[in-house]
Amino acid sequence: MLAERFRPSDVESLVRIAGTLAHSPSADELPPPYRELAQRVHAKIVAEATGRRSPAASALLGPRPGEQVWMLRIWTRHENTTAPYATKDAALAELAAHVRGNWDNVGGQGDVPEDPPAEDAEAIDLYYGPDGDAVPDQGYELYPEEIRRQQRSRTVPLNFRFPDNAAAEALNRRTVFYAADDDGPGCSEVAGVLVFGYLDAKDGAVRVSVHTDSADPECVVRPDGTVPLRVVVDGTVVFDDSNHHAPHPPVLEQLLDAADPEQAAVLCSVAVSAGLMWSCPRCQWPNPRAAKRCARPGCGRKAKAATVDSQAAILPMPTLALEGS
Repeated sequence: MLAERFRPSDVESLVRIAGTLAHSPSADELPPPYRELAQRVHAKIVAEATGRRSPAASALLGPRPGEQVWMLRIWTRHENTTAPYATKDAALAELAAHVRGNWDNVGGQGDVPEDPPAEDAEAIDLYYGPDGDAVPDQGYELYPEEIRRQQRSRTVPLNFRFPDNAAAEALNRRTVFYAADDDGPGCSEVAGVLVFGYLDAKDGAVRVSVHTDSADPECVVRPDGTVPLRVVVDGTVVFDDSNHHAPHPPVLEQLLDAADPEQAAVLCSVAVSAGLMWSCPRCQWPNPRAAKRCARPGCGRKAKAATVDSQAAILPMPTLALEGS
């Protein structure tokens, strides 16, 4: 999204500029959706100026931590290379292949056998020696490192609702397909989610990769920054977190379990506002969204079908600022 290329303060300024110009002659030249959006911003600015500030509907979510890889550095008298590997075992397998390819340097010397052993760790230890200096001018380093993605924040809705049938159909019809080129494989894009499907010659498999960093926060991004996904292969569901509401129920439960009474009250208020819990109309006891009756002993009032949605729409929406590292 274009907004991701600007700082939050810049986006705020651009929104206020749009609201200020909403009723100017130049606004008449805008497409109707843009003009209507500018008028909504203008109404918010006027309400804020009169002290009737609207409840927050979104939060600024910081970037997630990067993924860890294993860096393997190998040096000899003639070369010095460093490469990343997804796992430590993969890096050690590459290192073992290197020492087997150069076994003539040590084979038959001292206690080292003429041929390298089949075990990777044993081959590496025999080649480099217990102190790592058995072969002059040769050595290696193996260490973990975090891959840091571009440090940016994203705006996410606090009152997340997945698109209904009509909205989902409209988004599906706007799916864009990108052909493969020199920069990468082909993919499709729907609601900002990129789905790649291609032949991975290195791994000898058909690879499917889903990228959610550019997902549309107004449609498919939950308050914890994740996107609900269900992956189906030949009719079999192989991955599914689509039934969770962000923050994922286990996360909310863990927070409530670790919170003191004051903290728990704040968490429950936020959860009710976001539609993750509902407050009993009779006793105000906070209940999980899926609960059909109030769980407070002695109450047991049955929840009405619209209770959760109505409370999430009416209650003031708290502003959450989640900072990334």
